[in-house]
Amino acid sequence: MTTPIVNNPYGGAFRSNRRPSVVAGVSPYLSNPNDRRVFLNPAAFTIPAPGEFGNLGRWALHGPSLTQFDLTLHKRFPLAEKRDIEFRAEIYNILNHTNFANPVSRLNNALGTGANRLQPGQPFTAAAAGGSFGLMTSTVTKDVGLGASRQIQLALRFNF
Repeated sequence: MTTPIVNNPYGGAFRSNRRPSVVAGVSPYLSNPNDRRVFLNPAAFTIPAPGEFGNLGRWALHGPSLTQFDLTLHKRFPLAEKRDIEFRAEIYNILNHTNFANPVSRLNNALGTGANRLQPGQPFTAAAAGGSFGLMTSTVTKDVGLGASRQIQLALRFNF
């Protein structure tokens, strides 16, 4: 059994996964003001016919935007001719904007005759795609400068 994967990093089809086909005229993105975690539309994708490759282009979709505003403050206070104290404050993601990681893009429960199973060419439904498809379930990494939550560094240095 193969599983359609959106934005397959390896590009083609192989034993464990393959690209889905795109439903013409249906937007792959959702904008739901009541639930901002919903990002991808499962009804925009179908299972390719047996023996065919999906027509979703490699890296055809994009994830949520990343917004971060950083601020650095720096001041030197002279004490003598060759001595001073330096104060530095670095604030990363000063507005504390939430930056979500890419949504879950694995289309589950495909092909077969059981409940919530689809035949090739039929668009996915929320139930057939699996409960987490298209949902943004986590934020990006916790590393400083890569979209993490607000982080503040303070430094005081004596130069001589």
